Amino acid sequence: MLYTGGFGLANLEFGIPIRPQTAFNAGSIAKQFTAAAILMLEADGRLSLDHKIRRYIPELTKIASRITLRQLLNHTSGLRDIWALTDLAGWMPADTRTQTQAMRLLNAQEALNFEPGMSFGYSNSGYILLAEVVARVSGQPFPDWVHKNLFLPIGMTATYFYQDHTRVLPGSAASYRSRGRDKGFAKDILSSDLVGGGNLVTTVADLVRWAEHLRTAELDGQSMLARLSEQGTLPGGMPTGYGMGLFVGRYRGLPVVHHGGASAGYRSHLLTFVDEHVSIVILGNVNTVRANVLARDIADLILADLFTMAPPAAGVAEVEVLLPLETYTGLYAMGPTLLLDVREVDGRLIFLLGGSTPREMFPAGPHTFATTEAGVRLTFTPDSERSINAVELQVPGLARAGRRLAPLKLTTTQARAYPGAYFSQELGTTYTIVRNGDGLVVQRLRGEDIVLMPVDQDRFIGSAMRDLTLRFDRRASGRVRGFELSVDRARGIRFEKQ
Repeated sequence: MLYTGGFGLANLEFGIPIRPQTAFNAGSIAKQFTAAAILMLEADGRLSLDHKIRRYIPELTKIASRITLRQLLNHTSGLRDIWALTDLAGWMPADTRTQTQAMRLLNAQEALNFEPGMSFGYSNSGYILLAEVVARVSGQPFPDWVHKNLFLPIGMTATYFYQDHTRVLPGSAASYRSRGRDKGFAKDILSSDLVGGGNLVTTVADLVRWAEHLRTAELDGQSMLARLSEQGTLPGGMPTGYGMGLFVGRYRGLPVVHHGGASAGYRSHLLTFVDEHVSIVILGNVNTVRANVLARDIADLILADLFTMAPPAAGVAEVEVLLPLETYTGLYAMGPTLLLDVREVDGRLIFLLGGSTPREMFPAGPHTFATTEAGVRLTFTPDSERSINAVELQVPGLARAGRRLAPLKLTTTQARAYPGAYFSQELGTTYTIVRNGDGLVVQRLRGEDIVLMPVDQDRFIGSAMRDLTLRFDRRASGRVRGFELSVDRARGIRFEKQ
């Protein structure tokens, strides 16, 4: 350990400071431990990554007949994400989510996001099922097996999966979210009992021990880090950039593996430079902590002499804005379900991608804006001197184009076609669509109302969930008979009009 430090407060009510030994919920960093458990059982000859999951969980007949353990590990299974499903079903943030409930909800799904092995789609559902596989193969509860066989032998005495959100956790940081600039903080309580994809409580010291273990540990004569870094491949042999619980790539020319986490207000990141044997751990307890950015910023300082590429330019120098800011505002379709929302707030542009945290942008060139996060830029394309019709979003290693959605207004006749109650067998919930002036609103027994915004014939997006798309379909008579609901991680969920 070269450096460790704590900043801020672990508990605002009592003014308890964060110390290096403070424990945090590390969210999805948990996935690499679940993957390691599966690989350890494979090394013992107790399972195979290429077995279908129905071999271990036979009751998952509807969705699991073609999915292998390897596809679950690589996020190429096509499974709808459990968190997206519970949100769409109207579960509130404070509702307890258990493994049993998750298994029932997943078993109710009648379709996948895509055919297994045909695409990459990050899904917490796969790792919940992998934790269940560990439990059934070992004959022990998943948290117990991992604690005994993985954490304790490494010396990770302050790390454990916890499956009881009411459990008292001495020395742990509470979770908070920001209410906004100068408005203080609110409690952001995590009520989940789901394990496998998250709910790992740990410290910076224990995660450094884990990073060192990955560097030296072997399974059947192979490096554990190398095994966890085995990427999924798509048709044609294209790698996905994700191994088994780890993202695999390069930063400024150097090979890295990394993973972040976000649960309630907790934020985390573990970044390892493979050849340099350097790992950086960030753990935080408020939703505004950008752990991945902090990790890269630290790497820029301590590895400056080793990088083979210059850092991505932040590009936030103040330059002249060619058009009024409101010209750039609006909704842009970045894919079948992904929406980019650009707004003007206090004389600045901000954008939200899907349901992400708002990011402030600064002028960086002709019709170009950038954030303070290196390499994140938006370049707008004008179709005339005073109008914008398209945008390109650039992030390190990826560029995605989008088209601006023209605002539509329903006619009275159109608005009358949609109201009614719609039921989803897969979610076990009813959405009631009602008219609100000239528009439509989805009302649910639980969960906030969703204002529907028309984007083309029979297709709407949801204002409360910017990546929500709702597409109606009709009978031969022309009457609406139902709709399919999609978000980025759960697509094509069927609702029938009652």
